[in-house]
Amino acid sequence: MSISRHPFTPGPPVQLQAKPPPLFISSRVAESGGSIRLVLAGELDLVARDRFATDLDLAQHESDRVLLDLRALVLIGCSCLATLFAAARRARLEGGALILLDPRDQVRRMLDLVGPPPDVAVLEAGDLLELRAAATA
Repeated sequence: MSISRHPFTPGPPVQLQAKPPPLFISSRVAESGGSIRLVLAGELDLVARDRFATDLDLAQHESDRVLLDLRALVLIGCSCLATLFAAARRARLEGGALILLDPRDQVRRMLDLVGPPPDVAVLEAGDLLELRAAATA
């Protein structure tokens, strides 16, 4: 039995494309009436969980009414759903409110699958406009 050897001929170097880390952006906006709107964008997964938990904790510390604007959020992972449920429990125990605003696509499917946290309203963008109009009337 013989093993044939193939000569090695080097070719051009192979460029490996590293996938960039998922993008997660969170920004806080003070609303009229003392509410805090936390605008979430990108992918909310295990990598972003600690930052999300910190931002949400600060928002709940500053206001008893926190709106999570989910319109630009494209993904939410299970670990972040657990953080969301913990924040809902905190709001419930402290007499506050946590409102989820306009979840779309995968985020909507996840919330439909597991159900929203107890005592948490899930509103579409139009619903929020009606609430604001009623509050100013």
